[in-house]
Amino acid sequence: MSIFQLALIFFLVTNPIGNTPTILALTKDYTFDQQRWILFREGVFSLIIALFYQYCGEIFLGMLKIDNYALTLTGGILLFLVALKMVFVKSEANSGSEVKQEPFIVPIATPLLSGPGLMTIILINAKLEQSNFKVTIAILIAFAGVIGIMIVAPYLQRIIGRRGLLALEQVMGMVLGLIAMEMVVKGSHLFVDTL
Repeated sequence: MSIFQLALIFFLVTNPIGNTPTILALTKDYTFDQQRWILFREGVFSLIIALFYQYCGEIFLGMLKIDNYALTLTGGILLFLVALKMVFVKSEANSGSEVKQEPFIVPIATPLLSGPGLMTIILINAKLEQSNFKVTIAILIAFAGVIGIMIVAPYLQRIIGRRGLLALEQVMGMVLGLIAMEMVVKGSHLFVDTL
């Protein structure tokens, strides 16, 4: 496979375009400049996680004796908890009294961008390809696109407004819940296969 084919696969699995509404919903309470910084930072963190997983993923999981089913199940459960918060949004009156915690690595960098799917694809290709350098370049190309989309994403909030984003948050919360359940089911299948 060529570098650009690998990069395209990594980009599609990361799915920054599909994840944009969810990510915007998670950062909707921050100013435009804060959103751009948060999304840029989370894009860079997801790149670091992807590169770490390429070189150390198998060793790290092997040392901790963590199987792929555990990684997938945990990612699914974390996403489901995030989905519940998005679907059952508190009213503005109630939410004003509590301090919002800025997303930091979880859930944007991982599991939304660098999730179990991307980690598995990277592991498989790192084993299949003879050159680690080729896989690294493909990851860097893919994440140039991912980070670019993350930087542009806050402009969408300016277009659809706060109410539109609130509605989008609840819809994307339901979609995220479905994705989370799919991950839990896949993890369960992987677990059953190990028995």
